[in-house]
Amino acid sequence: MTDSSCPCLICADASAGRDDKVLATIQEHGWSALRVEGGIGFAYTVGLWHSFRRPEIVMFGLDGENMQHWLNACVALGREQGWPEPGEPFEGVLEGFPTQLRPVHDSWRNALFGTAHRFYDGFAVPVLQLVWPDRDGRWPWAEQASASSRNRQAFAWLPVSEHPVGAWRLVGELEPDFPFPVGPDSWALTTTAVLDGERPITRISLDEGAYDVLDERGYDADDLCLAFLGDLVVRYPQVAAAADLGEGHVAISGDEQVWLRARQSPGDSRASQRAWDSARPR
Repeated sequence: MTDSSCPCLICADASAGRDDKVLATIQEHGWSALRVEGGIGFAYTVGLWHSFRRPEIVMFGLDGENMQHWLNACVALGREQGWPEPGEPFEGVLEGFPTQLRPVHDSWRNALFGTAHRFYDGFAVPVLQLVWPDRDGRWPWAEQASASSRNRQAFAWLPVSEHPVGAWRLVGELEPDFPFPVGPDSWALTTTAVLDGERPITRISLDEGAYDVLDERGYDADDLCLAFLGDLVVRYPQVAAAADLGEGHVAISGDEQVWLRARQSPGDSRASQRAWDSARPR
């Protein structure tokens, strides 16, 4: 289906490039449900606006493959029984639990919906968030809702600037230009002294896809903890100089914040693994 009023790549008969598989799925089924891996994953549809003039739908914080299935179930429900109104709980997506839709604030668009942005050639299509409750049926904004329900779901109906401090706020503020190959919501090993500004960062390493951002005590520190990598970048912008660090390498701060590169020693790799096994979020 093509429509001169729709700005998408299909209607413009344009090349999809890196998104050719997404475009093919939309042409065959009407939409595609994509999952995005990260510290906390999310999934969203592309193609609902093109095919049905309906907002795209995003879901946060559960298993990525399952979220794709639930998004598809939500679309099927809307097509067969009518689309639920925002803020109206409805059954039929999560077995045994209601869900509801909430409009996503436009300030999240650039951080979260890159594929949709490309598919619609920059046109700002509306997006709804598929919100799920905790095991006791409490919505994440409820005072007694579980921490998992509150923290794993973005409150994307709020502007990024008003979102509670945490992983999703960092994603909204730092994506899509975060310099590291992992997201700002990824955990990093550090120390409370670094987080409190009591000791400078002197060592950054990348081992098995995870970053260690440590002071001069290294793995002998007695206050090792986990923090979001994005939080460390916000506090210490010089950390971004190590964004191109290779796997199994370490950058050590020299004079005038020059980062000297070397291979991570086997002993330090083992110490890092032990620290990650015992460290807890700050």
